[in-house]
Amino acid sequence: MCDTCNHPVTSETATHEQYVASSNIRFGRLKNYIEEKLIVDKFAVQGNLKVAEGLRKYVQENLEELQKTPKIQILDVGPAIGAISSMLALQVLDEFDLLEKAQVHLQDVSMNVIEQTQRCNFFYPESLLRPDLKAKIFQKLRQSKFEISSAEKIPWKNNHFNIVLACFLFHHLHDSIKPLAAKEMSRVLKPNGFLGIAEEWFENYHEYSQAHQNDPIPLAFESIIDYKHLSKMVPDLKIFFSEYSGKNNSYAFCGSKVKPHQR
Repeated sequence: MCDTCNHPVTSETATHEQYVASSNIRFGRLKNYIEEKLIVDKFAVQGNLKVAEGLRKYVQENLEELQKTPKIQILDVGPAIGAISSMLALQVLDEFDLLEKAQVHLQDVSMNVIEQTQRCNFFYPESLLRPDLKAKIFQKLRQSKFEISSAEKIPWKNNHFNIVLACFLFHHLHDSIKPLAAKEMSRVLKPNGFLGIAEEWFENYHEYSQAHQNDPIPLAFESIIDYKHLSKMVPDLKIFFSEYSGKNNSYAFCGSKVKPHQR
């Protein structure tokens, strides 16, 4: 309920602070996040896999530059427990013998998300990730750096990250925050750096929310955004990979940040 009336708070009426609080409730204690996505919300897994596919294409085209880079800095914004986007990215880097160079940074509104991820207290999905990489990937997560804050302010310097990931984050952001978060991700990304975004999309979101209304932990507030509007929020991005499938309830796009002289 809202503080000043008897009407229930909805995604349409909730404030930015209420969006943050609902995400904390939903994801801060959902230890079986990865299992849930594998079983129930398979489209979220497919979106993450598409971002990994885009990253593979990016690494292939920029391998020489990445091989010369002392550290490959990765930022995962809104990772949820397990940081599956980061784990898939680390697996891609391993294909090119770049895993040892990776430094993972996690930013989330929930301290518990960070703690459980750094403790590796979650299900490792061997159907998606190579079992022989588990120890190395877990080591990278244990050594990850982190920030507890919402995505409208990313507390790292300009042009700091080689890779920025935001998978199934934007629909959990209040509409007033979405453009700020996109701008911040572009700001901290190095010129020619990689940005991978995956999002959910429903022609009829009401049906999806109804299907989850009896979940033990309620859905967080969500404000769906389509590909056209979200991609326009990162004008510095040269998109080289995108995929949308209405059947999969998701879309993904990947791009590299345009260098100043290319604008």
